[in-house]
Amino acid sequence: MTDFHHNIFYYYRGARRPDRDHARQLEDNTTKALINTLENCGRAVGLKFLDWLDIATTGRVKFELQKTTIGEGKIRSKSQRLLLGLVPSKRTGGPGGELGESIIEGESRPDAWLYGGDFVVMLESKVVGSLEPDQMRRHCQKLRVGTKRQPRCEIRSWAEVHQFFVRILPELSGKDKWIVQQFTQYLEWSGMTEFTGLEEGIFVFFVTHEDEDTRKWVRDTMQSFAEKILAQLGKFDSFYQGYDLGRLHLKDEGCWVAFGPIEPKPKEYRQWAHQTVSLNAYALDVFVNVELKRAVDRLRRRIKRDRGAFRRVVAELPSPFSVQVLERKKRQVSLYDDHDIAGLEADYLKHPELGKHGFDYVEILLEQVHLPSLVVKRHIDRGEALELSRKDQGRSLVDKVVCIMQAFHPLVRFINEPEYTNR
Repeated sequence: MTDFHHNIFYYYRGARRPDRDHARQLEDNTTKALINTLENCGRAVGLKFLDWLDIATTGRVKFELQKTTIGEGKIRSKSQRLLLGLVPSKRTGGPGGELGESIIEGESRPDAWLYGGDFVVMLESKVVGSLEPDQMRRHCQKLRVGTKRQPRCEIRSWAEVHQFFVRILPELSGKDKWIVQQFTQYLEWSGMTEFTGLEEGIFVFFVTHEDEDTRKWVRDTMQSFAEKILAQLGKFDSFYQGYDLGRLHLKDEGCWVAFGPIEPKPKEYRQWAHQTVSLNAYALDVFVNVELKRAVDRLRRRIKRDRGAFRRVVAELPSPFSVQVLERKKRQVSLYDDHDIAGLEADYLKHPELGKHGFDYVEILLEQVHLPSLVVKRHIDRGEALELSRKDQGRSLVDKVVCIMQAFHPLVRFINEPEYTNR
């Protein structure tokens, strides 16, 4: 391995997942990874990055890490001056736009500088929390040297940085492509990207249970997946106010995220029929979930009031799907295990003759089992989930899941009405 490749390897592998309790170390490593990418790739990559920031230049780009200043002379001569904040989320990133002209006492040391030709970019990075207004004002003062004109201030998220590099990847080759791939993978493993699809390693984790860092990567991926789903699902129906992500212990066989109402309490959705997306070693499952006693009692009342309507709603759901009845048995205080006691496929329930017997069986179990739960499930097998992920950075997979959930929603609405709409 050459010295060059050893240095790249250090930034992306050796410094990939520092102790999560040391946010500053993570910020330093991430900023170094970005600057290392720009500095060691060909000049065209740096110019594309600057163009993305609306900086016009054709000359050489220079870089400095964690220097208080590059010298007033080098700043004074530039007409393009940008204070760039990189944050984990633009929703909570902190101050942008105008930072005022008042003088703030104290020194400041930005995370990095990019400069050359007729431009200077001062970079402040956060991977946890938000930018500090006074620190950004002190940075801004340094960029105002020699002029009364306010420098431009812009906030970008690390997810946007990731999207930029993913977008230019097809244009790259050789060393540049390898370096950029390493950097995008680093951001993905650090949980600083939007959902870009599921990878083979996420499924493999539930077989190998590799380590704590992989567990965090899997959970972060599921969280970003949930955010993408909710963005579409919440517009479809106001019932889907938020999501709840399972904790995912290291030895768990799956990871789930549930969607439904979160008011007046965050776990409110469990009292209603709701929808869940679950990931395991073999598949991605999307299902209507009726789990706690209040939700099951509501389902029992709806069936008793209009058995025919319940059967029609289920039979009209698009195939394939399965209907499962489970029994909840207490393991210890507040902890239950679910045992599958019946499962029927859509084709059986839709059959003009056999379907009646299938529904009779399901309804008897729901009435007679002490603590039952009902699940109506659709599988997306591992191969299909990976194919949809590779197709367009996960957008097709999100669309597929949302489409299934929208198709399942009539059952959610039937079980919950009229009580939910009259709350």
